[in-house]
Amino acid sequence: MKSIIRSVARLTVSLILLAAIGTGQDRLEPRDEGRVYVMVNGSSGNTIMVLQRSEDGQLSLLQEVSTGGLGSGPGELPPPFPPGLPGPNELDSQDALVMTDNGRFLIAVNAGSNDISVLAVTHDGLELVDRKPSGGIFPVSIAHHRNLVYAINNGGRNFQVVVGGIPTVQGFRLDEDGKLHPIEGSQRVIGPNMAHPADGIFSPDGDVLLIAEQSTNEIKAYEVEPDGVLGNERSYHSTTPTPFGLAFGRHDTLAVTAVNGLPVGVQNGATVSSYHLRDEGSLRLISSDVPSHQSAACWVRFTPNGKYAYTANPGSGSLSSFTVSSHGEFSALASVAADVGGHFSGPLDLDITPNGKFLYVIGSFIGTIQGFQIGNDGALTHIASFGGLPFTVQGLVVR
Repeated sequence: MKSIIRSVARLTVSLILLAAIGTGQDRLEPRDEGRVYVMVNGSSGNTIMVLQRSEDGQLSLLQEVSTGGLGSGPGELPPPFPPGLPGPNELDSQDALVMTDNGRFLIAVNAGSNDISVLAVTHDGLELVDRKPSGGIFPVSIAHHRNLVYAINNGGRNFQVVVGGIPTVQGFRLDEDGKLHPIEGSQRVIGPNMAHPADGIFSPDGDVLLIAEQSTNEIKAYEVEPDGVLGNERSYHSTTPTPFGLAFGRHDTLAVTAVNGLPVGVQNGATVSSYHLRDEGSLRLISSDVPSHQSAACWVRFTPNGKYAYTANPGSGSLSSFTVSSHGEFSALASVAADVGGHFSGPLDLDITPNGKFLYVIGSFIGTIQGFQIGNDGALTHIASFGGLPFTVQGLVVR
């Protein structure tokens, strides 16, 4: 009952803004052609590359546009990678670049300048429309639901102790013009220094904000009040260490990847677990620690029909696939569903087209986006490669 009352109240508070931003009728319909957006994350200036996607899945550059802020740039390479070389994954997060539900705007983190940017989707590509402070230090992930946006701030660069660098979140309302309006009282500390949040997403109904914290091995769940401020907190311990990526499939099924140790995890020890989000906002474990037999499973996405899920494994240079039952049970389909370009290819973000035909993944070390066709049985067939990207890229949205 409390959840129903909260949802109705939130709808009343947001009705005008929601009508302005758009309903489901404004969403992009599944189609054979589309776009792929990738965030360059450069420390001297963050940009978004817009790639045109053809019917057969091939990619071509359409535009590159500035976010107006600074990316994080490269990080440090952890073992077992070659020492003395910079590494690509400084953000170490999922959902650093997201698209709004109605398909009108992209929202990007600018970790190097501690702010977030909104870019409008246009016929020609993208147009920067707003940029606001993220309410903390080093934003790494964006959670969004309709006109509600939350920035998740790591508190400092990866694995570096920062005095006062406590992880925080900040809430915003997004208006019809793509302008962000900070929500009074929404800034909140979400963990101790070095909690290292990796992802933040809203539940499908927007009533709960979930955050994966790598160093504390916890999944945090916050009730969202009608005014957009976060309410009560619940914590769930990840049975495999280092929870990273979060994604919702059908029937409120939540997938959580686990790296199994910082910074790159136990070799071939990564797992995926699934949970059911109950009406009152609590999580019930469905599948515990399903192994991928790969290293450092981080990013995770469901197919639109919810029958399959895929993880990107930067420690193995591969993608893994899983079948998902109607009850949310995960079963391993293929430990190596696809080779992204060799053991040290560094696969990071992945995303799937709205029609479920294609999957794209960043190969950070080899400077590519690799495209795969998804078969009816969940098998992946390589169909495209777009190269020439800097290895700082992180953040991928496919439409």
